[in-house]
Amino acid sequence: MTNFARSISAPVGVRNGQAQMQNNPKDLATITDLFDRIHVAQGGSGEIGGVWPSERSALIAEVAAQIVTFQKVNKRPVIDGVIDPGGGTLKLMNQLASDPTPGVVSATVVPPPNGLKEDFGPSGVFVVDVNLMRGFGPLKPAVAYASYVRKLVRVEGSSINWFGVVVPDASEGQGSVPHINFTPTPAQGRYYDETYDSFSGWGQLWADYTSVIGGQVAASEADQILVIPFYKNSQQQNLGDFLLNWREVVAAVVTAALDSIDPLMLRGAFTFDRIVSSSFSNGWVAHQAFNTKAVGAAAATKFVFDLDGVAGGSHWLPSNGVIYQNRKSPVKNNPVGSVWYVGERWESSFWPMYGGHLNTHAACRNHLLYHGLFTYR
Repeated sequence: MTNFARSISAPVGVRNGQAQMQNNPKDLATITDLFDRIHVAQGGSGEIGGVWPSERSALIAEVAAQIVTFQKVNKRPVIDGVIDPGGGTLKLMNQLASDPTPGVVSATVVPPPNGLKEDFGPSGVFVVDVNLMRGFGPLKPAVAYASYVRKLVRVEGSSINWFGVVVPDASEGQGSVPHINFTPTPAQGRYYDETYDSFSGWGQLWADYTSVIGGQVAASEADQILVIPFYKNSQQQNLGDFLLNWREVVAAVVTAALDSIDPLMLRGAFTFDRIVSSSFSNGWVAHQAFNTKAVGAAAATKFVFDLDGVAGGSHWLPSNGVIYQNRKSPVKNNPVGSVWYVGERWESSFWPMYGGHLNTHAACRNHLLYHGLFTYR
């Protein structure tokens, strides 16, 4: 990584919207250049920058507004619209503007999108009563309790740039097993590639999957840390060099998340030698591509959990797969091996959670992974 150490000769900006600083032209150029090297999600103008006003008063006003944005996004102790020489805001800008060396993976935790919270629980999570899964009787809800911290992580040096991480409170960090979850095609939820680089508009996808999947991982008390690769729609069938460097990426992502929670949790970088993986609906496409094409992934995978991928066209039945299908069993026993049938078994007690209109396909994602993690250790 190339570390920047840009300096300015005098303060830049407008302090508290009232007192205009010296704003030397060279200093303004330094600050705008730094902002253009910092991602929007980190308070910069990286994806939209490069076009700053040429007229001095307009430039100063825009720079001051960007400084306030940067200070708010990064939760600076003072939000005053000014960058001082040698100050904390300038130091952080230099850090975030550092360019990663090509081929080297780096991971940085960024503030949660849309002001969403990172800490969750302890709170109840509705899951399927695991004692009712065998056979053909009605499925009923049970309450399990979860407490966790979730993070949004930006990665450089990999084809997939955004990751969600959920660390259950019970996790001690090193020794936990990464649980890699693949979402369905993002466009199904109206998340499009055009806004991927800034992650603007993708915040709800992060929120939904870190809470729904992450909540079940935490509630199950399995010693796992959830890692969700948010891939582009165009990457569904080709995850790019993530298939080659996924181990390095996952290690970097988890390390960044744990360090942001407690710098003393790890003595060095997070390491692992096995994983579990899961997917919902047509997320099985990216999931299968990862399992079968990523270097060493299949050998490292203890269990593969598929949540109604059959509804998304899946016929994938890996030998270590735990498969949930929202259809009737074709034979007189259930499960069949490790294929669990839940079709026509969703009891009416689930309906109030969905306003009386239960989508049983979505219910597979929302309630069944807990059973898998509770049962298969």
